[in-house]
Amino acid sequence: MSEKKRLVINSGNLFDSITGTIKENQTIVIEGNQIVWVSDSGSFEKEKNDTIIESAGKTVFPGMVECHIHLSMNGEINMERAQLRTKRDMYHFYSLVNAQKQLASGFTTIRDAGSYDGIMPSLRRILDYGVFAGPRIVNSDKGVWQWGNQESVYPEALLAWDREHDQVIAGVDNVKHAIRDLKYRGATYVKTATTGGVLHGMESKVSFSLWTDEELIAIREEAHRNDMHVAAHAHGKAGIDKAVLAGFDTVEHGSFMDEESADLMIKHGTYLIPTQMAAMGLISPALLKTMPPEVQKKTIEVDSAMKTNHKMAHEKGVKIAIGTDAGTPGNYHGNSGTEIALMVKDVGMSPVQALQAATIEGAKAIWMDEKIGSIEKGKLADIIISDNNPLEDISVLEKWKNFSHIIKDGKVMVKNGILTYFSPVEKPPL
Repeated sequence: MSEKKRLVINSGNLFDSITGTIKENQTIVIEGNQIVWVSDSGSFEKEKNDTIIESAGKTVFPGMVECHIHLSMNGEINMERAQLRTKRDMYHFYSLVNAQKQLASGFTTIRDAGSYDGIMPSLRRILDYGVFAGPRIVNSDKGVWQWGNQESVYPEALLAWDREHDQVIAGVDNVKHAIRDLKYRGATYVKTATTGGVLHGMESKVSFSLWTDEELIAIREEAHRNDMHVAAHAHGKAGIDKAVLAGFDTVEHGSFMDEESADLMIKHGTYLIPTQMAAMGLISPALLKTMPPEVQKKTIEVDSAMKTNHKMAHEKGVKIAIGTDAGTPGNYHGNSGTEIALMVKDVGMSPVQALQAATIEGAKAIWMDEKIGSIEKGKLADIIISDNNPLEDISVLEKWKNFSHIIKDGKVMVKNGILTYFSPVEKPPL
């Protein structure tokens, strides 16, 4: 019988995401996909089959968590035209490449916030099997959407297809059925919208609240009963407040939240996922000029409101996790580290708070803190080794090559920004 093999990260300076402190000269021992030992390097005893990564002087921190992206979207400026030129099954391959960009940028767990049905449950399973290098995925599949009251964007033929396949008929019973259908299809959480969106159409009002209170409560009750948390796309105050009062777990965007909204979120323990990168992408002159005047106006208003209101929310004590909306126009995958830097620059977090938002707070927001988000015995071995300390310069997190090693599930998958993990072909998953 072969002796066990361990992966050892030796003598690194470990970021404790729970306390927000650095512990110097720590050694981490990994067996399989789990952390089995974390302690002072002086008490470490090497075994014959150990693979050791010497990390003296380097900063070691948990794999980061990206709470809001769209893996099947590529950030094209003219998204509608790109969709007309893309065959549906091509999105499987785009999604894999975009997932690997997220992994290479230090995000070992991502939450996909909506794609064509079937793509994310399949990719999630493939990456869990270790067939390709990639992050672990939490997915909403297609999500649950209300039809009516709002104008939507995309070519008419695509809208007709979406309506035929994805329409959720109004009413509590139909909403419950939609949640069960998502679970059956392989979703691991529920994403919906309680307001219109910035790009959803000129008549998609961010101030108007979607769904009835009874429907929102039914979404939360049925999702939680199926062990799925619930996220609400919500820009306007009415939709934010209704989602929080219905017991939703995260509010995405939260652009026009006010102090009352923040107080409600604090009271109910609701997480805010700011997605400031989305507004930054949309506000760029090259993209802005392609939009109708009404959408340009809405985009500028959202960008301004986000900066002010997210800072207010943080100062009042709203819980915040990292999410970018990557894949939306002008918002490319692999740049999620910039969202962390924006938490310092625009929201007012300290570098410690920003890195906590990207690790343990992100894990809590998506109900995974028992498995990821901190480097502790018994947790999954998702670990970043950085040549430089992000607490001294938060921009370290924006540059892939600062990470000498990215470890996911106990496997070294990326070195210095380059994928190094490839599944052994002689043993395919069953």
